[in-house]
Amino acid sequence: MLAPALAAVLVVLATLLVWRARGPAAGRSAMVVVLGDVARSPRMCYHVRSLVAAGWSVGVAGYWETPLPPDLEAAVRRVPLWTPPRALQGLPRALFAVVALIKVPVQAAVLLLQLVTYAPRPSLVVVQTPPAIPTLGIVRLACALTRSALVIDWHNLGYTLLALKLGARSPLVAVARTLERWLGAHADVHLFVTHAMRTQLLTQWRLRGRTAVLHDRPPAHFGRLSPLERDAFLAQHPFCPEHRKLVVTSTSWTPDEDIGMLIDAAALYEALARRDAAVPPISIVITGRGPLRASYEREMAARAAREAWTHVCIRTAWLAADDYPRLLGAADVGVSLHTSSSGIDLPMKVVDMLGCGLPVCALSFACLPELVEAGVNGAVFSSASQLATSIADVLTGRLRLPHTGFLGSDAPTWQAQWTRTVAPLLP
Repeated sequence: MLAPALAAVLVVLATLLVWRARGPAAGRSAMVVVLGDVARSPRMCYHVRSLVAAGWSVGVAGYWETPLPPDLEAAVRRVPLWTPPRALQGLPRALFAVVALIKVPVQAAVLLLQLVTYAPRPSLVVVQTPPAIPTLGIVRLACALTRSALVIDWHNLGYTLLALKLGARSPLVAVARTLERWLGAHADVHLFVTHAMRTQLLTQWRLRGRTAVLHDRPPAHFGRLSPLERDAFLAQHPFCPEHRKLVVTSTSWTPDEDIGMLIDAAALYEALARRDAAVPPISIVITGRGPLRASYEREMAARAAREAWTHVCIRTAWLAADDYPRLLGAADVGVSLHTSSSGIDLPMKVVDMLGCGLPVCALSFACLPELVEAGVNGAVFSSASQLATSIADVLTGRLRLPHTGFLGSDAPTWQAQWTRTVAPLLP
């Protein structure tokens, strides 16, 4: 078990020797750090596009599990990071600390080596959090060594995600919160996905540096499919029986999204459709992959068979990146079960759905009104019964929601937001 830590120390020493021999930073060279699958990190891909459009030379450090969109592939330089073996994922909770002792030092050493030896030396580093540990500490150290400006893009609070796995009272969660607060306190620029997050972190964590709220926005190519495009897509992906209304949601199959509520809502919708001929049959498609997928698939199949569903068909899918917006563009209703582990972030899936002009039914939580207004661009629910009723009301026209895209046609694009709020803060 000491081997990973020893290897990490040796890598750090080698990194420092290399760093001492290097020249000054390049003027407009940027590094974007994603301790995850880069192509499945849309917000960071948008940052990359905006930096490239602003004339920066961009390297991206992350995991390369999914192919990048062609425009990014041609525009950036890949910087590979060590990817933890899949065997380390999904292990029992009791082994979490042991796995962390192996994984974190290796991740930290490789990340530091790549950041400090990257040429030309970046004058700017943009990092997403979470994951906060070891990312924030290593990136801060690398920026100190290379004299690079640091931008932290706060997507959520990492310790709250850890609490879902270990429990809020776990000592490891308390340690993680302290480390995240300390490591994240200092940056040249802090970006936030919501006003609520900015307010809370400035008040409680006393962040130092310039700050800006940068709301998520859907890509420009997201939108409704024409009837012919929809028919072609569904012919290629026959999720469920034809001529049904299509309800979609996406999930990472983790405890912060209650798929059980969706299953209960499906059963209640089945009962509604049996009683009321105006309520149409539906196909529910759940996209994504994650640790709880298999168990929920068994539960869905057993429930549908036991109750003999005829009006509801429910399936799971893992789509190519370019098929996901087509699914949203073909759907009739989108569902979000995101509850926010911190209470101050917002679900990107809802942004994507609204960008495709898709009526959204979203699970209520404190920060949701920054994105979804009940009766304006979506329906808000707090129970399986309310979700079933909301889907039925949208599909029967009892609740009319406009197909006008993301919060209306006057909402600023990502690039317009970024140019106005982020670009002036960069060195």
